[in-house]
Amino acid sequence: MLLGTITVGLLCIFLLLHVVQYRHQIKSINQQMRFIQQHESNLLLSNQFSDKQLNELLSLLNQMLIEQRSNKMTTKKQEQQLKDSIANLAHDIRTPLTSLDGYFQLLIKSKDSEKRQQYAEVIKNRIETLTELLETIFTYSKLENDAYKIELQKTEINQVLLDTIFTFYLQFSNEAIEPNISIGESQLYILANSAALTRIFSNLIKNSLDHGQGEIKISQAKERDQMLFRIQNKVTAESELDMSQIFDRFYMSDKSRAGNSTGLGLFIVKEFVEKMNGHIEAELIKQVFSISIRFPLLSDD
Repeated sequence: MLLGTITVGLLCIFLLLHVVQYRHQIKSINQQMRFIQQHESNLLLSNQFSDKQLNELLSLLNQMLIEQRSNKMTTKKQEQQLKDSIANLAHDIRTPLTSLDGYFQLLIKSKDSEKRQQYAEVIKNRIETLTELLETIFTYSKLENDAYKIELQKTEINQVLLDTIFTFYLQFSNEAIEPNISIGESQLYILANSAALTRIFSNLIKNSLDHGQGEIKISQAKERDQMLFRIQNKVTAESELDMSQIFDRFYMSDKSRAGNSTGLGLFIVKEFVEKMNGHIEAELIKQVFSISIRFPLLSDD
């Protein structure tokens, strides 16, 4: 009888100590959580006892803290990127507008017909630049809307590509660039939107003209049951391309922002490609930057 009473007593003491330890540990966790919350600390929760259930709980809480901090850093980075992009876009729009105003004043005041023609040409170029910027922003806003859909139909891609290349003839001539073009003779059909395809090819060619050095290679061919399009251009050794961000919105390798780049061109390309069930990838090998696009082929029946 006495032995049983002692055993029960010892068991009660053991349970009481265990409860006290639990209460102490929970109090410690609360204090640590409060400290982390108030000081935005990067510390993680620690456990003084080797209790399996508490350790599992702390492990889950620490994982949540790590994810929360990572999400917070990503959000801050995106917010700063958005602020910078808005400022850059405002600058890009303001520049041609300011130039337009100046040349309009010169055009009004000038009596020389030759100079008036020159001013009119500059004004026309500035309007085209502004129109392109606004169209890019408008396209971006549509693509950001989850409800935005594009109509797909059977499209002969060869002609779309050739027509798009032809629109850049003057720019190629002005920059003394003769593109190396390789397009198969057989007609290739894909499920696509011709306007979106034109935008894809235009953005890629413009990107090569704006950021490439020397020759531009454009190829299109059938590869098994897919259409493979590739555009390549050389870049300077000093170019610092982050290939992990190349298709991100507002990404620009040139922080000085020379030219009228919004950093949306390749992002728009990627969005359109994926909306048409295609696949896109970019690579940089020995200062040769290339973008490859694949679309599933349809029969030509």
